[in-house]
Amino acid sequence: MESVFPKFKHKMQKRCKRMNPEDSETQMEKIDALLAITAAVLVFIGVSGSFRRRCSNRAFAMVAFAAYTLTPALIAYTLGLIQSAQFCYVRLPVWATYLLVVLGSVDSYTAHSMEDIERWKSFKVDSAVKFILISWMIATYAVLAGPIVCILFIILFIKLDTRAQALMLASNSVMQKNYRSIADYMSTEHQWSDSSDEDPATMKGYKYLVEVADKANVHSLFSTAKWRQKAAHWLDGCAPHYRQSLEVTDEVVTIEKVWNCKGRLLSVSGGDQDGRLKDLCLSFSLFKFICLRFTGYSLPPEAHNKLWRLIQHMLSEENGYERVFRIIEVELAFLFDLFYTKYPVNLHRRRSVYRLVLLPLVVAIPVLFLYDAISYKWEIKIVESVLLTMSILVVELTQFGIIIFSEWAKVTYICKYVRNERWQRSRFVGKLIEILCRVWLVKPWGRQLRQYSLLKSYSYSPSKWIYNGLTAGYLDQKRNGQKQIARTNLSKEVKMAIARSLGKYMEKGQASLRLNGLSDEFSWACDLETTTHVIMVWHIATTFCEHEVPCAQLSQEHRDNFGIATKLSQYLAYLVAFAPRLLPGHSCRSGYIFDCAIGEAMGLLGGSSVSMEEQIQKLKEVIDNDEQCQETIVGRGARLGMQLVNGAVDKGRIWKVLADFWADILLYVAPSNETAAHAKYLTTGGEFVTHVWVLVSHAGIMRDPPGGKQYDDLERS
Repeated sequence: MESVFPKFKHKMQKRCKRMNPEDSETQMEKIDALLAITAAVLVFIGVSGSFRRRCSNRAFAMVAFAAYTLTPALIAYTLGLIQSAQFCYVRLPVWATYLLVVLGSVDSYTAHSMEDIERWKSFKVDSAVKFILISWMIATYAVLAGPIVCILFIILFIKLDTRAQALMLASNSVMQKNYRSIADYMSTEHQWSDSSDEDPATMKGYKYLVEVADKANVHSLFSTAKWRQKAAHWLDGCAPHYRQSLEVTDEVVTIEKVWNCKGRLLSVSGGDQDGRLKDLCLSFSLFKFICLRFTGYSLPPEAHNKLWRLIQHMLSEENGYERVFRIIEVELAFLFDLFYTKYPVNLHRRRSVYRLVLLPLVVAIPVLFLYDAISYKWEIKIVESVLLTMSILVVELTQFGIIIFSEWAKVTYICKYVRNERWQRSRFVGKLIEILCRVWLVKPWGRQLRQYSLLKSYSYSPSKWIYNGLTAGYLDQKRNGQKQIARTNLSKEVKMAIARSLGKYMEKGQASLRLNGLSDEFSWACDLETTTHVIMVWHIATTFCEHEVPCAQLSQEHRDNFGIATKLSQYLAYLVAFAPRLLPGHSCRSGYIFDCAIGEAMGLLGGSSVSMEEQIQKLKEVIDNDEQCQETIVGRGARLGMQLVNGAVDKGRIWKVLADFWADILLYVAPSNETAAHAKYLTTGGEFVTHVWVLVSHAGIMRDPPGGKQYDDLERS
């Protein structure tokens, strides 16, 4: 390192204090080890952070949480060691600055949960304290404050500020302020056109906002040759409602403008033959509707009716259900990025300039270190400085690539294309944007359904070595019977079933029974005490039918219904066992009912050595002989299963009834005001019920029937 700062050598030696060489060596080894761990954590979080939204692996989630949680403490401890070191090296201020760069460096992992977002002020205070500490250390080693430290210091300041801005943007109070104007606009947007003038095919009359430029080009009053900048045209509200309105100028991009763009990029015969680029903008526009739900704003029924007509049009197309769910997938990807990443902030015009300026600086630092190491044959320990800066380089280049191919960036490219007629005439620009928009580095989500079977898992007992009173404060505790079975892929048949049931009145499965002419026989099983009762009773009955009328005996049509019924049955049972907050009723009560059902199964069916054949036989005996057990959840499920097997006209009809029922019940449980719960599960791969929640939210579908009757004793409307 003397080769980089030769003129500081004498001053360094005068400032260094004498100490035991062995103590010095030990302290250096500690610092070296901690810096190596920090570099590894930075690379892990920076590269893999964006995959949280589609990865449901429990081990990955735990490692990511540990890395996110322990990094600040690790950095604080290492800074303390560096500060208390009784020897001086040029690399110490570099290392200290590097550690704080790490704290604000990861664009794809700014927060782990919604609770972290609401503590954004604490993060700003903590960052400011660490920033002051680093400033003091650099001032102490003023002789060492070379160009490398200054560059790292600039990066440090910008990154910490960017992360603080990202957390603040996602906080509830700031979101309410930012979306107030959009709520006012969307409340009146439906009034701009009559329903007879709307055309969902061409999006005529759909002035849903895609992007409102912060700055609009306005012709100067003093010169015909000059242009000046003016803020976007949000007009103040007037009495009595005081609703803000928006002057839709050329700088405001709406869905209608995107569909009517004449450029080749968005034409069916050009770069958007499958319509996915236009649908990307539609997803971003509808994502704002979901943000309104999170901020507590509501829209009038007319606005939902207009959007419902659009959804109906899309569902009427060939494979329209695929398009609808693909649009919702991207909406939730935008929502995840808003809450848990810096992408919305980094793509702001000013922040984009910062990143472009910083990128060559970040690349130059490791290159300078590497050149110096080769030229002057550094000692081995100095190579650590190169490795540390190289870790920043790897993360920066990876995240830069993710950002330019992110959904946020793609919408920005398309909106600029729609605004700029010159770009629309350029074949090169259109092709370049098309290439950028066709690359998907991270899929929106994993498209899997988690599964649970009570009759297969009731005898499970969690390990007391892992789940006990000592670990209760650190790990989510598992209960008896709480063991998932293998996940399954979300099939097109399941999505088709949901699309077919959409629009029926939500009556906890009663509508499907009426349509199949079986309401009189089976309505008792829909009118139980709580939604949890209904799900578990029908789940046990479905498992009973799965054994008595297996898939091998069915035709292809009925096999599709078999797949729909079994997958949704085990998915709804999974929600009861593992995610009750996403269901109607209080989660604690749902958990208690689940525990009671597990206890009933253990008492009736015995331990883990009992085969499925023996379980089914015991259930049949319960129905025939034990009147008391017939009123339990397990007993009711067995009775319903026997009714289905013995009462249906043919074996195939059983699965038609069950497929329709489970599609209806999933739509019934989806409407919810528990927005935080849905946001929570976005970080662990997402849940299909969240996608259905978005769908029914857009359509304005509510769970409660006319007259305000409650179907659940503790249900939240």
